[in-house]
Amino acid sequence: MIAFLRPFRIIDGPTSPAWEPTIEQINSRTWDYVELHRMVAQIDVGLPPPYNLAVARDGAFALPALPELRKGVDAAEFFNQHFAALLLGGIYCEAIAHDALDFGSIIDWSFIRVNTSAPANRFNQLARLQGASPIEAIALQEERRLLTSELDSAMLAGRAVMAAVPEMSGEFLLKGTTGFARRDWSSALANLWIVVEQITSNLWQSDVVGKARAEGAAAGRIDQLGDTRTWSTGPRHELLYQTGRIGTELLAALSTARRARNALAHRGSHPSEDAARAVYYSVIELLKIAASHTVLPLAQLDVQNHTLSDPFVPTGRTISGEPKYWMPIPKLPGEAELELLEGEARERGLI
Repeated sequence: MIAFLRPFRIIDGPTSPAWEPTIEQINSRTWDYVELHRMVAQIDVGLPPPYNLAVARDGAFALPALPELRKGVDAAEFFNQHFAALLLGGIYCEAIAHDALDFGSIIDWSFIRVNTSAPANRFNQLARLQGASPIEAIALQEERRLLTSELDSAMLAGRAVMAAVPEMSGEFLLKGTTGFARRDWSSALANLWIVVEQITSNLWQSDVVGKARAEGAAAGRIDQLGDTRTWSTGPRHELLYQTGRIGTELLAALSTARRARNALAHRGSHPSEDAARAVYYSVIELLKIAASHTVLPLAQLDVQNHTLSDPFVPTGRTISGEPKYWMPIPKLPGEAELELLEGEARERGLI
């Protein structure tokens, strides 16, 4: 079973030197397609020996079709859990759906061959077959790159955070962060609020219920503290604030996110960007508290660097120098004449 790392990366390792096709190879479709299939790493993800998560040069992640993973939803969840570990470990990646799964085989423990064609993986499939057009294949040039050592360290760090907060579902964290980066504020809020409640449950059990149990509290009190009708998420946050476990800024962000989440759930009101930022901030800060004895590289990851820009707000960026790569755009009927007229109007200061 195969899923591709999103967004697209080229992955280099100690036994697989840096690979980058030339512009001539892009234009003539003669890049070394074999290298895209090459297996560059195997990552331990807790599978029974001798199985590991195999990784190809183009970000294909392959798992054995074990019986417990043969349902599409289960396999997608497994991939997302470990992509979430990479995210927690400081490597930005996005969630996949079960219709993004492909199937294939490992050849001679050297290459990962994909035999199916999930629509979500079209670019990878075309690049592997030397079938991508130059305008698509230019993505093979100077793409963001990863080292296999970075994958290993990120996976270890991310799995350590998940072990420290076992209540947290990495899949919801990944889906929420993906929604945040794609400016899908509703998806970000709905998924990340689930993570907020899961981490809150972890803190509540350790700080409140655990303390009461250690003090020898009566069984009735333990049951009362575990009653989510009395101690819903809002009151839990207030008590954690009163005991100094969370700070004023975090409490305010949690309140903003909770109101927006309730409006979304009960009235279908789409949240604002501020609400989405509040819930993402809340997740990061809660994770810092709950996993205080572990490193949290996600806190240093600049998600903004991977976020879609607002199409209605000018970016303010200017292009310096000449384009490095370019190709002519076929004109539509009358378009060339309109461009000439527009140029003349600009020269005369009319527009």
